[in-house]
Amino acid sequence: MKRLLLIILLLFSNSINAQECEYLGLDKGFENGDRAYLFGDNVKLRKGPSSESETLDTLKIGSRIDIIKKSLNTLNFKGIDSPWYKVSYKDEVGYVLGGLISLTEVKNKNVRCLVNLEKTDSTLYILTRLLSSDRESYFENKSVFLGDNNGFCLKLFDNKGLQGISNILFINYLPESCGANSGGYYLFYDNKKLHKVIDVTSSGDVGLWRSENLYFPKDSLGIENKIIYIKEEGEYSESEIGESEPDWEKSSKIKLKLEWIDDGLKPDPKTFGNNGYK
Repeated sequence: MKRLLLIILLLFSNSINAQECEYLGLDKGFENGDRAYLFGDNVKLRKGPSSESETLDTLKIGSRIDIIKKSLNTLNFKGIDSPWYKVSYKDEVGYVLGGLISLTEVKNKNVRCLVNLEKTDSTLYILTRLLSSDRESYFENKSVFLGDNNGFCLKLFDNKGLQGISNILFINYLPESCGANSGGYYLFYDNKKLHKVIDVTSSGDVGLWRSENLYFPKDSLGIENKIIYIKEEGEYSESEIGESEPDWEKSSKIKLKLEWIDDGLKPDPKTFGNNGYK
């Protein structure tokens, strides 16, 4: 068990997690006094907690609102039961549907990132919207949630030294148990589009562990104009030294130098070993 805990800590420390990680998920809500930002665009601020209620104002994406209280009224919005919130916007007080409020806001210089969720049947999607101060429109990515529970966090960086990219985003899954996926996926923003780059997986359980990570030019393992992809996996005995079974472990490691070319990683690390890469 001690070895398993060390492996789990290693998986987390190897990921791009220098920032604090705010928990986000289906059960993320807002309380009185919270500051929040609109995820939807042209959102109607209503007089009461109902889609039939009178419209007091129409608010733009990213607008700041202050939460007063959560209503008991709910509405199924994009497959998720969402409460109405009584909020204040400047000098107005009204109601906004929770599904139109971003779960969080992260910023890096002139870029803001908002996030929300959508559910179709049993499939959960993460919706990410990026706003830049030099553009009126926003950029969006919709990706399937591949974690093992509903928890994740959002991290926004500069380009970390990678030419041709303005910002790097990492959606980091937050596992609740051993064996759960603590990886996530990367998004690159190049001032023209928000690109889905790669899904990475990390997990540790009794007897097994694996991890995938990217390292950028400004990182400790970084190389100029390259992205370092490292995949490691291993097995180990469940016994402790001194018991009847021998104590052992074995591991393997793949390290690739990648480039960001034509809106994709070259070579594709997911096909390594299938196309004769050396």
